[in-house]
Amino acid sequence: MKEKYPVSGFTRDKEAIYVNGIRVFVPAEYDRFKATIPKKRHKALFELSTITGMRYAEIQRLYGHPEWYSENRNQIRLNEEAQKKAKRKAKERTVDLLPSTLPYILDQFFNGPAPPDIDTWNQNLKRWAVKADFNPFGISAKTTRKSIESWMLSSGVPPFKVYQRQGHDPETSLYHYQGLSFTDLEMDQIKKRLMEWGILRTD
Repeated sequence: MKEKYPVSGFTRDKEAIYVNGIRVFVPAEYDRFKATIPKKRHKALFELSTITGMRYAEIQRLYGHPEWYSENRNQIRLNEEAQKKAKRKAKERTVDLLPSTLPYILDQFFNGPAPPDIDTWNQNLKRWAVKADFNPFGISAKTTRKSIESWMLSSGVPPFKVYQRQGHDPETSLYHYQGLSFTDLEMDQIKKRLMEWGILRTD
């Protein structure tokens, strides 16, 4: 049986952070990884996946529905058609707390080719991981979503905002992210990045 998020042939990196077997990046790793992605359209897809924390299938559906994004509100509204997940709690979900640069990223996203299928995207991520001198174990389409959610929960974003934005129930988030630990330097970098992206606010 083909693995959806393949790990075969790789060994877990003892220095890396994982959530349920999925690799979580810290900001310095995110930057290093993104710098290795050769094509602008793939960089835009990687950035969009991380900043929004959307599931890869949702990103794929968004491509065909630019009207789901409200530039005035700087929000992405995901209806039932967008989510299509059996465990979905809400009929509609709003992805907010987004950076002012999102329209530029979305412009590259909507005006480029459609996102590749998930198997191709996973293969791309593994290839770029090797190129960036990362251990590919646990790096998959879920890495971006797991990374941003762990950053938000660790940095003080109100949990209910995280649950609403990500489309998770509290039990799921707490189960996956309890005990997750970042160094003091990593926490400083995470908070700085989330403030730059408009996700973490001091007001």
